[in-house]
Amino acid sequence: MINDSTLKGVLGLGNASTEYYLKRIHEKYKLKNKEFSTCPLLLYQIDFQEINLYLPDQFSVLIPKLENYFSKILELGISKLLVPNITIHETLDQMKLPFDIFHPVNLTLDYLKKNEISEATLLGTLYTMNSEYLKAKFQKEGISLLKPAASDQKWIDNFRKKIYNEEESPSEILVFQDLIKKYIVESNVIIACTELSLFALKNDSSCIDMANLQIEEFLR
Repeated sequence: MINDSTLKGVLGLGNASTEYYLKRIHEKYKLKNKEFSTCPLLLYQIDFQEINLYLPDQFSVLIPKLENYFSKILELGISKLLVPNITIHETLDQMKLPFDIFHPVNLTLDYLKKNEISEATLLGTLYTMNSEYLKAKFQKEGISLLKPAASDQKWIDNFRKKIYNEEESPSEILVFQDLIKKYIVESNVIIACTELSLFALKNDSSCIDMANLQIEEFLR
């Protein structure tokens, strides 16, 4: 059960991804506790469009916007914050944060090192799959990041946009899950996009979901 002396919060961003995080948090919390348990947390919802316009790397705009949000969140007494967006953590790494965050990249690196995994294929946004930021962080820890084929990257990026707009079809979901299985044959797969997390393989340890690692840490 979460320590009641620690007030944890979730930053509300894109609708689909934020709802996914909240749903999974409450599901997992209920499994660990009593029948009608719901996880104590605060949701601070912002207009994601104010951030999304400047993602992934317009840091001169993103940093002051986030600083403004965080000053208001700090006033609520939140000491630990979950940010349900993988890409935005590149910006957070450049900021002095007033509270702890559940950093998906650091949690993933810890998981990979603990399980002695030295190579993985990254599935995320087109930017993320080609990110020098992530490549450098993983290389520093002796872990190689592999990229899907260019045609698969394009398909995955279009699919995650459909998920964001709630336009994905059942057949497209199956295609995405088949792509995961295709790359699992070669290496472990890392899901590094919160929209893609909605349809990632849940019961295959070779499919490592950054969002799930954040959620598990949030519930410790």
